[in-house]
Amino acid sequence: MITAREIIDLAATNHNSLQGAPCAVAPSPTKATSPCTRVAFRLISSLVITLLLYACGNTGSGPKGLSNTYHSVEDIGKKVLEAVCHNDATILKSMSITEEEYHTYIWPQLPISKIKEWQEHYDFVWGQHDSKSRYSLRQMLARYGGSKYALVRVHFAGETTDYTTYKVHRDARLIVQSDDGKEVMLNLFGSIVEMNGQYKIMSFNTD
Repeated sequence: MITAREIIDLAATNHNSLQGAPCAVAPSPTKATSPCTRVAFRLISSLVITLLLYACGNTGSGPKGLSNTYHSVEDIGKKVLEAVCHNDATILKSMSITEEEYHTYIWPQLPISKIKEWQEHYDFVWGQHDSKSRYSLRQMLARYGGSKYALVRVHFAGETTDYTTYKVHRDARLIVQSDDGKEVMLNLFGSIVEMNGQYKIMSFNTD
């Protein structure tokens, strides 16, 4: 990737080479700018703009992160409870990992993806993940949909696994307060993925 310093140096090199040309005379306050000098400056300006556009656009092909993420697990908990209260399956589904995100970010770091025999069965692995998550989401709404709770805190009963580019926090539990003031623990979704300091539901599967 071309850096800003390299752009400046390249522009300076081209400016100096143009100054060495017979018609590339620096403008003087007492003299009108010559046509050749104006052309020289236009060429330099055009080169610099082109290189800057290239540098801005050429950011590499590395992961840019997950979409529709949250700043904290507490934010996820609050949004889940709000969606459950409104029985909104669409919002809840949008809070979980998509197939594209799973394929791009999650799958490459999973141990199973390193096993040759399983590398050809990605579709099966994703299919299992997605179907279990969808089923658990339907079951969860059937049980809790329409109920109103206030989040107290988020607790993870399972372990946290570091997969280099992301972490998975397993077995999420929401400690909530019901309308009668009692605190209860709800198991509304399974795990949360943390990537680049942002959080998203990995799966609604609680098994």
